[in-house]
Amino acid sequence: MKERRRYFRIEDLVGLKTQVVDQPEVEQKLEKFWNDQHQYSLRNEFNFKLEQHQADLKKIKTKMPEVGRYLSLLQEQIDVLTNKILQDEDTFTDLEMEVNLSAQGIAFYTNEAVKIGDIVELNLKLLPGRQRIVVFSRVVDCKPVSEPEGHYRIALDFEHIHEADREILIKHVHGKQLRALGASRFEEDDD
Repeated sequence: MKERRRYFRIEDLVGLKTQVVDQPEVEQKLEKFWNDQHQYSLRNEFNFKLEQHQADLKKIKTKMPEVGRYLSLLQEQIDVLTNKILQDEDTFTDLEMEVNLSAQGIAFYTNEAVKIGDIVELNLKLLPGRQRIVVFSRVVDCKPVSEPEGHYRIALDFEHIHEADREILIKHVHGKQLRALGASRFEEDDD
């Protein structure tokens, strides 16, 4: 049995688009996913690598301030360009929904039933930071719910996700948990 890493789960509001991938297309889409990273994943990978070298940049800024300022300016310019490109493709405006989210999977309510084992392509926008992630997941559960009638609770495991995207999810979930803990402590102090 495959050992799975456990991740914290949160209730969250996200931008979400889903598409069941037809079985004959799965291999082709996954090959493209891993070989020709989606622009969101490329951006996330870029930012992930930058974060890993923040200590190096800090040292450069200390020893060579001019070079440090120049590198920071280049980083800002790349961010401006990627933000412009990605804003032009914002299709999530009307698709915000409540989900149960972790770095391993997602669950949500929908009016469309899917089969357990189906592969679903997810386009996910985390709020309020607006980071975007593309992930291929497998349906692990789909059950009808009584309210609202004709809806289903779907649970998906993330099977194909780039490392940088998973790190973004981990940080997002962790940040929401910390804010929730801070809010609950604040409420306890008021009592």
